[in-house]
Amino acid sequence: MKQLILIIAGVLLFFFMPGCGQSDKSKILEQYKYEPKEDSNEMIQKKLGSWVKEGIACYGIVIVDDRNGFPLRIKVVHAKVISIQSDKIKMRSLENIDMSPVEGCDKFTLKEGDDWNETEGDLFQTKLEAIKFVDTYYPNLRMK
Repeated sequence: MKQLILIIAGVLLFFFMPGCGQSDKSKILEQYKYEPKEDSNEMIQKKLGSWVKEGIACYGIVIVDDRNGFPLRIKVVHAKVISIQSDKIKMRSLENIDMSPVEGCDKFTLKEGDDWNETEGDLFQTKLEAIKFVDTYYPNLRMK
C-alpha cells in the first residue's frame, strides 16, 4: 500500500513539475531587453553638431547676471572642451577674462586654465559665430 501511494505521488509530481528548459522563455526575456541610455554626446550633438569633441578648442560665452538673474555683461571666451557629459560640458579657459564690477557683484575674472561647466551648450567653432550670437540674442551687452 505504501509503495502504491509513493508511485502515485511520484507520477503526479512528475506530471505537475515544470519541464526544465522545455518551455518557451522568449516572452519572459522580452521584458528584460537591454535598452541603452541616450548617448552622453547625443544632447550635445543635437544642439551643437558633431564638431564638439573632447580636446577641441572653441569659443564660449561668459555672462555676469544681476541679482535677479538678468544678464548685464557678456564676453566671448576662447576655451577648450575637457569632458562631455549628458548634462554639461566641462570647459577650460584658454585666456584671461576680466569683466568690470556691477552693482551687487565684485569684479569677475576668469584666468587662463580655470574650469567651468557649460550647461546651456552655447559653444561656437569661431569667434565670429560667438560674437554674432551674443549681438543677436543679447544686444548691447557684449564687452569688447
